[in-house]
Amino acid sequence: MNKLFLVLAALLLGLIGVAAAKDSHDRAYLSIQDQYRNDHPGSTFDSQVQQLFPSFPTAKRGDTFRTERCISCHVPDISIIGPQQAAANLSADFLKYEPDAQHLIQAYGLTLKHPALVTQALYDTYGQDTFATSDGFHPYSFTPLNQKTPQQPKLAGFIPAFISPAANGGKPLGIDQTGCIVCHNGQRNALDDTHAHLNLIINPEYSYTAGAALYYKFCASCHGGLGEGNVGPPLSNQDRLGFFNEDYYYRCIEYGYTDFEHLGSVMPAWGSVAPDFTYDATRDKTRPTGNVRQLSEDQIHTLVQFIRHWESYDTLP
Repeated sequence: MNKLFLVLAALLLGLIGVAAAKDSHDRAYLSIQDQYRNDHPGSTFDSQVQQLFPSFPTAKRGDTFRTERCISCHVPDISIIGPQQAAANLSADFLKYEPDAQHLIQAYGLTLKHPALVTQALYDTYGQDTFATSDGFHPYSFTPLNQKTPQQPKLAGFIPAFISPAANGGKPLGIDQTGCIVCHNGQRNALDDTHAHLNLIINPEYSYTAGAALYYKFCASCHGGLGEGNVGPPLSNQDRLGFFNEDYYYRCIEYGYTDFEHLGSVMPAWGSVAPDFTYDATRDKTRPTGNVRQLSEDQIHTLVQFIRHWESYDTLP
């Protein structure tokens, strides 16, 4: 019994050591905060206190924040400078520190004007309980596979209903109250910059509108008007969205039935044929007729980001 106790005690101490080392290692955001101070003279905040800020009810479970850590790097003084200045800083710093900024601006239609408030006008256009009809977005039609009658889905907007003005006493919430991931998604609990940006929706407005156009043209007939599935599997299923990362969805669309995820299926290869694909007449339902790309890499990324909009804030990352 004493030996077992000693072994368990040693194991516990080892786990505590690993946790302490990981906690120390994952503080790269502190150097980013130092750079933020240099870029924005006069900024004051306590770098020893992790910045967590959303104030709407579902942002917490009890006294614990569900998800938000974005401002630890991006706008750690947001509670001091307010939403308007924070929105301006976000746009300016993106251009300064994103190495692929010009490509992202062109590929995702970035306007470099970050909204500061979830106004009623913004919510009327992109809210979950509204049907967006402005800013280039319009209802789309599609015809389900093996049917003749077109359908027009009631596609809900990407801004969650719980941050709408109506849900908050008629007052528009600022980004200092809503946080980032309610619109941008992403791997929501990470602190290091690599993991924090996994599955990040770069421009929610663009990916929602341009992505919708691609989805209803190429995907809805098999996967359903709202991603509920038909011939193809459901795409709005929360278990699938929470389990698979963005790279998985990209590969599914890029390579289709020519890669291991969908061998033997009817999923088209919208981008290219997988490099290691070998046609098997006993397994494959069709043979590639050439390596002719139907969707560009940027279009596939946009389409994937549109699908990620179906991931609910209330589900775990």
